[in-house]
Amino acid sequence: MSDQPRPLPDRPSLRYLKIEAKRRLSTGEFATLHEAQLAIAREHGLPSWTALKERIEAENPASHALTHVRWVMSRFAAAGTPGWTPPDEEELRRHFDDRYLSLVPTDWVTHLFTTVAERLREGLADVQAEPLYLRARLADLHIEAATEAEPPHRLSSLQMYPAREAGADVPGGPPIPG
Repeated sequence: MSDQPRPLPDRPSLRYLKIEAKRRLSTGEFATLHEAQLAIAREHGLPSWTALKERIEAENPASHALTHVRWVMSRFAAAGTPGWTPPDEEELRRHFDDRYLSLVPTDWVTHLFTTVAERLREGLADVQAEPLYLRARLADLHIEAATEAEPPHRLSSLQMYPAREAGADVPGGPPIPG
């Protein structure tokens, strides 16, 4: 293999890269999915899978809400593990608007996402994303998120509630701690 990184295509697809990582794992090229994802990221000149995802999302911001929800997932997935440190208020303010943080204090935001950290390690499914709105499923939770209409498009609403049976209409619900 060349020492030069592979360029990303004009319209990179994270979905395609996930499939590539799983394919390479299934062929025995790598022992774990993490190793396959890391190799793909490095082949594209990036230090981690998270950096690759962030690069693709920055180039294709289909949904500001999706971008911020993915940040929550990646930032809090390791909560409770050795060495993990919670985001400070400044970091949270880059992703949540002032109104949200006036209603849900930063220590409660950290507590909430820490209690669902294991679920945050799962991938999003049934994603319905618009520029300012997201509705998706994450493990056994439904997520609804909305962002500010004007830049920087921070989250103005983020709700998680238990998923119902497949096909059931799910109304909005209150945020849940776990």
